[in-house]
Amino acid sequence: MVWQKRFMLFRALMATALAMAALDVAMRYGLKGVGGVSLVILLVFLYWMLAWAVYTLFAVTCHRIVLLGETSVPKYGLLSWTSRETRFLGWLFVLFFYGLLIIGPVLLVTFGAVFLGVPFFKGYEKYWFFLGAVGLIYVFARLAVLFPATAIGERRNTDWAFETTAKNGWRLVAATTLIAAPFPLGMHALPVDHSLLGDFLMRLVDYAFMAIGIVALSLSFRFLSSTSPEAGGANFSSSGRA
Repeated sequence: MVWQKRFMLFRALMATALAMAALDVAMRYGLKGVGGVSLVILLVFLYWMLAWAVYTLFAVTCHRIVLLGETSVPKYGLLSWTSRETRFLGWLFVLFFYGLLIIGPVLLVTFGAVFLGVPFFKGYEKYWFFLGAVGLIYVFARLAVLFPATAIGERRNTDWAFETTAKNGWRLVAATTLIAAPFPLGMHALPVDHSLLGDFLMRLVDYAFMAIGIVALSLSFRFLSSTSPEAGGANFSSSGRA
């Protein structure tokens, strides 16, 4: 039971969660007063590289504890890098590329229509962007099983991911996104005064809910793997639609 591992997860994820929260706050407050576009671009690039690397350790630690047990990682989580983490990070870049392929054309069409004054688009720009975002989330959910698979040492590809998640796309969206996202989004929407400590604590709450989403993904992966070892027709139920 995952609930029985909650203290192990808390202890193992604390170091990387603190590091990610510190990076976020440093980025938020550190860019204030920075002069020069090139310097800002460099700092943003460095931030994203560091954030993705630390997130990789955070997520792999979480996946391994849920799927393989607490003995699969050090007491305070993974703090070193191996080829497994490199593959995991590589899949993050692949999904980022997929995201550009999906959302890029939507943005181009929307901005082009607004620029040309197409009546059907005027006033509805955010809804078109929302449609693109829904497609993006769906594709991400279908491919997300690559992350727990990679975290436990399996070598899979996108074809396997699409086959494994066939007819379960929206269920995965619900399991990995709708469970963990609403509370942090609502929290950030509150009209509160920002402070260094307050923002740091809010980011820690974000990563706590992110861990819940990762746990849900791990459990989904385990269920799909157990019901379809050959990944030929995995389903959460005997019938269903993607």
